[in-house]
Amino acid sequence: MNVFKVPVSVSYLTGRVLLIGAISVSPMFLSQKKDSLKEKAIDEVIVVGYGTQKKSKVSGAVTEASLDKLTSRSLSGVGEVLQGKAPGVTVVNEGGDPNGSPKVNIRGLGGINGETPLYVVDGVVFNGTPSINPNDIQDISVLKDASAAIYGARSSGGVILITTKKGKKGVLTVDFDVKYGINEAWRLKESLNAAEFQDVMYQAYANAGKLGSLPIAFNPEKYPDGRITRTDWMKEIFRTGTIQEYNLNLSGGGEKSRFYVGMNHRALEGILLNTQAKRYNFRVNSEHKVKDWLTIGENMYYNYSDGNTADTKSGYTGALIAAMYYPPNVPVYTQTGAFSGLPIDVAGGYGDMINPVAYLKRINIRNPTHEILINPYAEITLAKDLKFRSNFSQTFKIGNVKNFTSRVLEVGKIFDTNNLEYQSNNTSTALAEQLLTYKFTAGKHNFDFLAGFTFQKTVEDGFLAKSFDFRSEADVFQHLQNAADTNKEVSSYRFKQALVSYLARLNYDYAGKYIISLLGRRDGSSLVAKQNRFANYYAVSGAWVISRESFMNDISWLSNLKLRGSYGILGNLGGISPQAVNPLMTRDNNVIFGQDPSQNIAYYATTRPNPDLKWGKSEQTNFGVDASFLHNSLSLQFDYFVKNSKDQIFNVSLPSTATYNNQYVNAGLFQDKGYELGINYSGKKTGDFTYSVGVTFSQLKNTVKQLADVDEIFINDNGVRGVLKPTRIKIGDPLYSFYGYKTGGIFQSQDEINNYKDANGNLIQPNAKPGDIKFLKKDGNTGVLSNQDFVNLGSPYPKFSYGFSYNMTWKNFDLNIFLQGVYGNKIFNGMKFISLNPGGTGQNYNMDRDILNAWTPQNTNTDIPRLVHGDPGGNYSKVSDFYVEDGSYLRLKNLTIGYSLPRELYQKLDVNKVRIYVTTNNLFTITKYTGFDPEVGMNSYGVDTGRYPQSRSFIFGVEIGL
Repeated sequence: MNVFKVPVSVSYLTGRVLLIGAISVSPMFLSQKKDSLKEKAIDEVIVVGYGTQKKSKVSGAVTEASLDKLTSRSLSGVGEVLQGKAPGVTVVNEGGDPNGSPKVNIRGLGGINGETPLYVVDGVVFNGTPSINPNDIQDISVLKDASAAIYGARSSGGVILITTKKGKKGVLTVDFDVKYGINEAWRLKESLNAAEFQDVMYQAYANAGKLGSLPIAFNPEKYPDGRITRTDWMKEIFRTGTIQEYNLNLSGGGEKSRFYVGMNHRALEGILLNTQAKRYNFRVNSEHKVKDWLTIGENMYYNYSDGNTADTKSGYTGALIAAMYYPPNVPVYTQTGAFSGLPIDVAGGYGDMINPVAYLKRINIRNPTHEILINPYAEITLAKDLKFRSNFSQTFKIGNVKNFTSRVLEVGKIFDTNNLEYQSNNTSTALAEQLLTYKFTAGKHNFDFLAGFTFQKTVEDGFLAKSFDFRSEADVFQHLQNAADTNKEVSSYRFKQALVSYLARLNYDYAGKYIISLLGRRDGSSLVAKQNRFANYYAVSGAWVISRESFMNDISWLSNLKLRGSYGILGNLGGISPQAVNPLMTRDNNVIFGQDPSQNIAYYATTRPNPDLKWGKSEQTNFGVDASFLHNSLSLQFDYFVKNSKDQIFNVSLPSTATYNNQYVNAGLFQDKGYELGINYSGKKTGDFTYSVGVTFSQLKNTVKQLADVDEIFINDNGVRGVLKPTRIKIGDPLYSFYGYKTGGIFQSQDEINNYKDANGNLIQPNAKPGDIKFLKKDGNTGVLSNQDFVNLGSPYPKFSYGFSYNMTWKNFDLNIFLQGVYGNKIFNGMKFISLNPGGTGQNYNMDRDILNAWTPQNTNTDIPRLVHGDPGGNYSKVSDFYVEDGSYLRLKNLTIGYSLPRELYQKLDVNKVRIYVTTNNLFTITKYTGFDPEVGMNSYGVDTGRYPQSRSFIFGVEIGL
């Protein structure tokens, strides 16, 4: 039989080299296996820790994020890129502030210290989230299981490996993309109009028997002006914002060199007044083959960002809450153009409140941040299949904050002072990596070795200076020396930390069927005491490629079947404060001591040092299946995992007799377990029509197993106006669960109240009235209601998260649909405490229109308790499931429709490509949550007091290739 060679020269547009060379085939092979030639010849390579690996030989849980139509979207950063795109990766937006960034978790929160993924961009390990342009991203791999242990002490939260675009051999190509669009709110809450507000408050006072103390503001006979609606405050604080984004990319290369240059500018106006964000990004990647044995290159980028942000979390002065409760009879401005305050004659009837438009327009925060990366590298071929790579990077992050707080003189909530604050926060990180790799084959035995040494040093320094009482608030006078008050606040800091590491990995496979990977890393950190500085991390994983066994040859519909398993110990540096082992000294100017006692300056530590402290770790186990069918057109990845996070770092309060206030200790065990599923299908091309479908699904259960010498911890820093504090960490429950009373509806009659008794015959709510909420006793408890009757009301973290994408092309048209959602999480809607509670906060605020559905003897089919001033029944002052709502949602995250000009037309224009498209983000959302937006985030542990909502956007774009 004749055998000849088919030339093959293939490289992904992603820059991931696959297989370059020639394949020996026979004519019979070509005729019988034409459809599978590509599948057999090209084995995709994916990025793993410190290198690449053929996907067929990966034994760990490594997932590639789908990045379809990424360049058609306008995204703020890496977090938005990942949302719904990789199973096991949960991305929760912290509201919709244009300067905010979402929380990214891989396989759960990881314990009380929290876990954030480790980001590695083109081999550079980052502290925090890199500020890269999403348009520069070529592909993303996620290490989710013990395979992440190759990154040691920082790997327990998973590792996100990002590869940016590289130049390709060929003529210079220039790609230009411009986007322009608008942002708008997809849902607004409505307050009562002026007449309704006055009537509701009048009725609330009447129902409470307080008409004798009714403020004039709510007496329609004495204050008819209070019935005139002049302002819809919710509409006044929102606006239609604009989005502009420009990308210019240049790439090219020859036999010896290749390069890529990317430039980006993005300007986004938020949907709240005077909120915005902008960035500029510049990147250069190049690589040069100097000799056959020497390749050098570099990755460099510069990022600049700045913006204005609004406080929407405060239950007192948050912008959305303030707009909800500000009186609608007050105009935005006075006749002179100044901001209006409450009418002075009736202001006491309303209480203390700020003009929300004035608050937003007075925001004067500038936060320019510069991030610079310089990353040269060299790769030397020492012998056949033996390579040495030296990688160095220097990252600088320079942040400056200027915040001028103006006086607020309008009647309502006066702040008769102003101040100017400057902050400087600078971080410098140097990373040096020396890596040696060796590959060899002996018959069907294949070996791949990696050994390396890394060193990373980070220096943080900064200062804060604040001065008070500026007689003029004009921009030209906003400098520290212009303050009239000579008192100033000044402080500065400097922290250093270093991490040294030794690492090794061995990958082995026999004939591509039996695969094993062993890896280990030894890390030493300066953050802990000398005797605990070094710790060892390791992982073992294996796989069996069943589809390559001879007994599978006759199964034509199965292209690939691989079983995987892994186990390892990974590290968690989260929660270690620089003060944990060597606490800083605090200065006190008012200490009396000495032979002749007098006022002196003294320095002392408030944190007790703990020389035995060590960093946390996690024990991770994973079992997985990779399968593909129908000539690889349908692929499936399934994983089941258990992650036990141990030795968590607690900041424990000490008794007053201990001299110190607190100490950091190791304690606790938290477990995350669940399963993940990823499915991709590429449909058969039919004429001019092609399509593909992708699905991701993740399930997670978190359980608190142990704490530090206690059974539960109360979280007090996320309550609602100091009254409602629903969050606990309790053994046996999910992390940050809500605790409060379970309710049994609303009392419909006095008889029902009189018959509501405990096992001893005592009335449980003796002071209740018809229309009050019925709070349930915990099973077995007797006596009056107390905190002992609190039960678990749910967790703010989703049980399931999922994504669905559909791509289609027909002739010159293309379509992308991406839906994303979560299920099973709860949101504590703290806005109800303020917006449905007449006078219950001590202030007479305007209310949500839902109050019109309050219980009355004629309106009993409702869940809103009776209308009464001051909350005498405790309907709102008690933490209960009245506030806890289902936070599940399904959101059309992105819809893109594009059209590429016919070749003959754009060739006449002397260009290589012209594509026009329209894209929309968050076009619709399906949710039962009654607040502004269900994506309230985890910064406040799922407690919503009016978080900045996500916006809906419509964008028009043009791509031109030269």
